[in-house]
Amino acid sequence: MNAPMRTALFPLHQKLAARMTTFGGFEMPVSYAGIIEEHRAVRVAAGVFDLSHMGEFELSGARALEILERTLTNSAARLRVGQAQYTILCAQDGGTIDDLIVYRLAEARYMLCVNAANIAADRAAFLELGADRANFRDLSDETALVAIQGPRAAELAAPLADFPLEQVARFAVAEGSVAGVRCIAARTGYTGEDGFEFFTAPPGAPHLFEALLDAGRGERVLPCGLGARDTLRLEAGLPLYGHELDRATSPLEAGLGVFVKLEREFVGSAALRAQRERGLKKRLIGLQTDDARSIARQGYKLLRDGREAGVVTSGTFAPTLERPIAMGYLAAGEIRPTAAPTGALEVEIRSRRAAATIVPLPFYRRPGARG
Repeated sequence: MNAPMRTALFPLHQKLAARMTTFGGFEMPVSYAGIIEEHRAVRVAAGVFDLSHMGEFELSGARALEILERTLTNSAARLRVGQAQYTILCAQDGGTIDDLIVYRLAEARYMLCVNAANIAADRAAFLELGADRANFRDLSDETALVAIQGPRAAELAAPLADFPLEQVARFAVAEGSVAGVRCIAARTGYTGEDGFEFFTAPPGAPHLFEALLDAGRGERVLPCGLGARDTLRLEAGLPLYGHELDRATSPLEAGLGVFVKLEREFVGSAALRAQRERGLKKRLIGLQTDDARSIARQGYKLLRDGREAGVVTSGTFAPTLERPIAMGYLAAGEIRPTAAPTGALEVEIRSRRAAATIVPLPFYRRPGARG
């Protein structure tokens, strides 16, 4: 068994007394002060994250857009220079290989940020579909990623930048220096809050991380690990690959149809059109246990009227809501075609059953957010 890889920030995590775990093949911080405290820091002020385990690809040249249009569910042709979009890489049968973000950095230069555990599978899929003809480069080993997320992220990070960082729009990207570190700055994130993700060369990442923490010293800004990142994304109703998304699940089943442009041809488009026409086999839902104490965790069965109706994909205690929440899939027979899933369920938690109610997603939406 191979030893887990480490990011350029590993010595800093040790200095900050982080509790570590292995995730996506990397030794990563789970928490520093504690998951709940870090979660709340992001909701009220800001948190700083090491996301350097994520993968980065680059496509450039005259055929770059053609390859992206052929491989991804969302249309990169809609992107102007300096814009980003969420999208999905599907197999021919419509199953999800990965979900990712595409950044258009120049007229014919695109960067993709992919999930750490899927770097090899994504690279193989792109190369199989001809990405080598678009100057495909896997930049994962030479790219670090540091993020600041929270309602005060822009206020705290902007004075460190040598360009107007606060003017970078949501799902937009710019290049410049932050705290003297050259980076690509994207106003994207995975917490349900405002914030920035900074892609940079590994040597500069520790200084950038510490500079962001220093900017928030005395302002409830904390270093945050993967534990808080997971509770934050779950409150925001955001899918996690290996939980809500996998090769057996289509983006339509995961409620991501808005990011699937079926008026064009791409890998998996025929299967997804057929799935839409014949109906979905399952549908993603949000749920809460009625006793506000029992936690429905991944793999627990969902039951309706005593029969198995689905499965939980993610579940946790939600610090913002101060109660357990979960996401899961209901089987097609439990869904009325013209209505959102509603009603009562039970969750099989070990040897007992806990009553639960289907609720709309997301569980949390930041103040002022649209939609």
